[in-house]
Amino acid sequence: MKQPNTELREQSYVPARLAIEAMRDNGYKNTAYAVAELIDNSIQAEAKCVHLLCAEAEERGLSRRVKRIREIAVLDNGTGMSASVLKTALQFGNGTRLDKTNRTGIGRFGMGLPASSVSQCQRVEVWSWQNGVENALYTYLDVVEVKNGQDTVPEPEHKAIPRLWKDTGVAFGSSGTLVVWKRLDRMLWAKARTLIDNSELLIGRIYRKFLSQGKVELHMKAFDI
Repeated sequence: MKQPNTELREQSYVPARLAIEAMRDNGYKNTAYAVAELIDNSIQAEAKCVHLLCAEAEERGLSRRVKRIREIAVLDNGTGMSASVLKTALQFGNGTRLDKTNRTGIGRFGMGLPASSVSQCQRVEVWSWQNGVENALYTYLDVVEVKNGQDTVPEPEHKAIPRLWKDTGVAFGSSGTLVVWKRLDRMLWAKARTLIDNSELLIGRIYRKFLSQGKVELHMKAFDI
C-alpha cells in the first residue's frame, strides 16, 4: 500500500519566510505612523507618561561623519503585561482588543505591536513589568529567526533592562512596558531629529484631546550611544 507523502502534508499554506515579508509590507505610511501605533498601545494600557527614545551613533558618510538612529524605544508607565499577555502581544492577529467592546484607539486590529515593528526593523524586543522594573519579563520577535523556522513566540523570561535604556535619565514606573526596535532597515528617516519632528506633528494631532486635558504626557528624546 502506498504511504502518504508526509513531507507534502506537513507543508504550511503560507511559508513563514513569505508570511513575515508580507507582514513587513503592511502599509504603514511612514515611521511616524508605526511609532504612533506603539504609543496608542501605551495609552490603551492606561499610561500617564510615554517616552519615545532615539539612540543615535555616528557613522562615516561619503564626506563626513553623521549621526544616525541605531535603536528606537517606546517606554511607558502603563499597567504592564503578564507573561501570557506579553506572549500574545507579539503574535500577529492575536491582540488583546479584538472584541467589539474594546475597540478604541488606532491599534485595534490585533496586529499593532508586531506589524508596526517589523515594518521598520528586523528585531523587536519587549520588556514588561507589573510589580517593579526589577521583575521585568522579556521576549522578542526576530524576522531572521522566523524566516529560519521559528514559528512561536519565545517564552517570556525575567531579564534586566539594558543599561542603554536605564541610563537615559528617564524614570521607570513601578509598572510599564519598554518596546525596543533593533536592526532598523526600513526607516524613512535616518536622523532622530527628523523622526521626532514628524512624530510630534502626527501624534500631537491624533492625541490632542488627551494632551490638552492632561490625561497623558508624551516626551521625545534623542541621545548619543
